Amino acid sequence: MSVKISVFRSPEGEAEYYAAYEAVLKQWPVPYEELCIPTRFGDTHVIASGSKEAAPLFLFHPSGGSATIWCRNVGPLSQHFRTCAIDTISEPNKSTLTRPIDSRRQRQDFADWANDLFGGLQIERAYVVGNSFGGFLALNTVIHLPERVKKLVLISPADTFTRMWGWYWHFPLANMLGSKRSLLRAYEWIWQDFPADECIAQLRALTAIYGRPRHWFPSVFSDRELHAIRTPVLLLIGDHEVIYKPEDAIRRATRLVPGLKAEIIPNANHIAEYTNAQAVNEQVLGFLLDS
Repeated sequence: MSVKISVFRSPEGEAEYYAAYEAVLKQWPVPYEELCIPTRFGDTHVIASGSKEAAPLFLFHPSGGSATIWCRNVGPLSQHFRTCAIDTISEPNKSTLTRPIDSRRQRQDFADWANDLFGGLQIERAYVVGNSFGGFLALNTVIHLPERVKKLVLISPADTFTRMWGWYWHFPLANMLGSKRSLLRAYEWIWQDFPADECIAQLRALTAIYGRPRHWFPSVFSDRELHAIRTPVLLLIGDHEVIYKPEDAIRRATRLVPGLKAEIIPNANHIAEYTNAQAVNEQVLGFLLDS
């Protein structure tokens, strides 16, 4: 029998987190179903919305977040797609980790996990959108499983194109200090004073205090890996991004990835799909629906 690997600092924190997660789900703007997909790393929780006959669209959330961060996007997106908001395995959320992500082969492990998701959902190919660490995972999927992804949207991907030195200065130190105040301040820094609904703000705070991710840092892909990509890619970065300079990521991405399109999202932070959902939804739909 597989043993659950906890992604929370305490059982009490886990229970409080789950209650806050459910509070966000009560505000989900469209009908949904919760799926539990077995993978070699544990059961993965998926929030699925939209017609089962529509083309599938995977949504990979940022680290320290959950599938619920897509609450402002699933309404418009699920009018055209079967959206699958995925709780990343090894993150504090409703997925259950039973096999560790190997630090020596993290990219391959996450590619294997993604492949298991495709199989478990009985999906051959999908559109994919990812933010932050979810953006890193999304591009990693394209590199390892190019035949699985129709089009890709990256929203402020963590590392991936350029080092996120701003993040390294804030989050590892906060985790080492381990205090509630230091962890909350790291999340406040990346959020840049943008407002959030009470339920999302509560979930974010509980993640900072009680969350214990069980994966390793993302990484920057090589010139060779990026130049070999043939999947259509759209890169979106908020104008208030702080983990790196947007122009640095865009410069390298457009130089190396054939045909990549890039846009700066106005009035948006690192979580642009939430803080300027309307602009992001318009960009994503325009790109994905363009034949």
